[in-house]
Amino acid sequence: MSITGICFLNLDEIRHKTIEFKFRMNVYANQYRGGKEMNKVKGIFTAVTLIALLPMTSQAGMELPLHQKRLSDRVLILWVCDYMQSIATVALATEKGLAVIETSLIRSHDARIRQAIEKEFGRNDFKYLINTHFHHDHTAGNQIYADATIVAHKNVPAGMREELTGEGLIKLVDKFEGMQTEREEALKHLDPQSREYKFTEEFIACLKLAIPELQNGFVPTFPSILFEKNLVLDMGDMTIELFSMGGMHTDSDIVVFVPEEGLVAVGDVAPEQVLPNIRKELISDFSVTLENWGRIVDSGRKIKYVNMAHSDMFLSVETFKEQYNYLSTVWNGLSEMFRRGLTLEDAKKRYTIEKDFPYFKDKIIKIRDIDINEYNIEAMWERIAHK
Repeated sequence: MSITGICFLNLDEIRHKTIEFKFRMNVYANQYRGGKEMNKVKGIFTAVTLIALLPMTSQAGMELPLHQKRLSDRVLILWVCDYMQSIATVALATEKGLAVIETSLIRSHDARIRQAIEKEFGRNDFKYLINTHFHHDHTAGNQIYADATIVAHKNVPAGMREELTGEGLIKLVDKFEGMQTEREEALKHLDPQSREYKFTEEFIACLKLAIPELQNGFVPTFPSILFEKNLVLDMGDMTIELFSMGGMHTDSDIVVFVPEEGLVAVGDVAPEQVLPNIRKELISDFSVTLENWGRIVDSGRKIKYVNMAHSDMFLSVETFKEQYNYLSTVWNGLSEMFRRGLTLEDAKKRYTIEKDFPYFKDKIIKIRDIDINEYNIEAMWERIAHK
């Protein structure tokens, strides 16, 4: 059994059903148009898409609220919904243009967010869109920023193709339709005054937007600047540093650091509430992840705010640093134990949360009866043994 990351939609709960042949044809036609024509019409397409999508917000049967929070004169965070978790987009106003971190599953939400960014900053010169990883709930809205240059880890395009094209897209919509049916039935049995009712109501409204948007007019929009370990975007009065952090959520995760603002955007890497976990099934050089994490934490540059991609999650600066301390300490210790010829069983006895990392003792350290610390030790040992 493996420990999976926390995602926008729990796809394990969704049942399957048949998708119409007409939708299959729309999927493949849209992919063809996206691959052959997108670069020729980026600016026009984006403007038309915005106009077409903005009225769709009310089609879900309720107006989902748009929130925004200013971190500084140059940094804005925006998200949709009060109860349902959505994506918290970061917008940066720089000398060389606007940069955006994260899109979402629902491109009408992204259209509203883009319009709010333009209004708030009084400009529309979008220079970069940065994807923190390939998951559909972070990349399906890319086409709203088709006039910008999209930047991501080199593994993002393959992940997007698997989820957002062909049979992958058909299955995704199939799952969402099953989820909508289940949630609508569940809503009938909830107290209308309860938080669970309000959450479920917003969830259904989101699905009612997502499904037709994926079935009609959706064009997967891929990043054009790819990197493997790290990349720096010079924005004149601001520097955007991108670091590969694969191995914990996907093989395409990156963390974004803006030192001038003390801002770190971590995507879905490791939320506050849970001991960070390494995924055994992901093939990645975890030493690179730790090296990059250290370049942020140990650089001497002040971190003021850490942004988790999902609006209902958070990560404090202190925990972000303690996560690095925990993982790097265990990694370095296990590397030395392996060099000395000790065994995995020896390694499991060496580090405990209670004794060595008491900062995490009150956080979630077990998932489905799996001890995360022990699991991490096994995952690290496998990587060290195969280096």
